[in-house]
Parts: sequence; structure tokens; C-alpha cells
Amino acid sequence: MTLQNIDFKTLVQTAQVQGLSINQDLPQATRSILERADQAQRQLTSDELATICQASGVDASLPGSLIQRSDQLVNQARGHLLETQPHLVQPGGALHPQDRAEACWRDCWNFLRVITYAVACNQSCFTNPSGMAALRELYSRMNVPIEGMNIALDQLKKRALQWASRSNDRLLIDACFQHLRDQLNKTAVKS
Repeated sequence: MTLQNIDFKTLVQTAQVQGLSINQDLPQATRSILERADQAQRQLTSDELATICQASGVDASLPGSLIQRSDQLVNQARGHLLETQPHLVQPGGALHPQDRAEACWRDCWNFLRVITYAVACNQSCFTNPSGMAALRELYSRMNVPIEGMNIALDQLKKRALQWASRSNDRLLIDACFQHLRDQLNKTAVKS
């Protein structure tokens, strides 16, 4: 059965970004923490972050600063998108009415949340392949403006990089955002 044949409700349940909790290269404790946090769609607690970063060797201050600033970063990305693409939220625009725009900002916040998990784990490849395929299909059916989402993700990346001073941290953040963008913009290859 192809994704095009799956009903909408099932597609919503299947659409999932985070794939770290199924990555067998990560310690079981890390995978369990990520699975619980992701199912609750929440940021990591200080203790969870410390446990994951101890295992990954990442300085917890980097993902910690992303967690602390996540709302601010998303709001800044939203402001930039609305400034450069105001037509998106106007009548007839892809993010009109307001509930469509709110869903977009929620998705941006969740993308940043999962990227923060990836940074804590020191893993730039962090998505769930089948979950991302379902998300792409869902976005296609809902006519989500992927171009606008890409602009918002670019802004999130730019603003997240402002909080990373070490070159390795900057490379990791950049790689995480690039991986997400690649997965989000992947098109099905038909043979």
C-alpha cells in the first residue's frame, strides 16, 4: 500500500520526524529518553539533557541554549518569513486562515525541538525515513508551502548558529538543518 492510499488520520499518526530513538548506535538510555520526550512533544529536561550529553560527549550548554531560546528563535524566524512573504498569511495565501499559520509555527518549533535532540546526541542524521515520507505526503495533501517552510528553517538555522561559538558546534547545527531540509524536500523517485 502506498502513502497516497493511506487515509488522512493514519497519515497524521505516521508522520514523524525523530528517528534517533530507533538508532541502534545510540545507548539504550538515550533512545528511551528521546522516545519519551518525543512522544510528549516536549523539550528535554536538564537531567535528560545531561544524561544524553554525557553519553555523546557534547557540551550540554549548546543544546541547552537552543532549548532555552526555542520560542524566541521560532518567533524570530516567523517574523522574518512574514516580513519577506506577507502574502502567505493574507486571504488566499498558503498560511491563511490563522490556524494554518499556527500549525506552521508549531511545526517549526517541533523541527527545532528534534534538531536539539540531534545536537545533544551529536547526530546530524536524525530523521525517521518512513515518518518523513508520511510527513511529505501529509504536507502535499494539505498544500503546505514548502518554500515558506524552507525560508523559516533557514532563519531558524541562522539564528541557532548565533548561539554556537565553537566551529564543531556550528558544523553540527548546520548539518542537522541541512539533513532536515534534504529530507523535507526529497521527492519520490518513480521507476
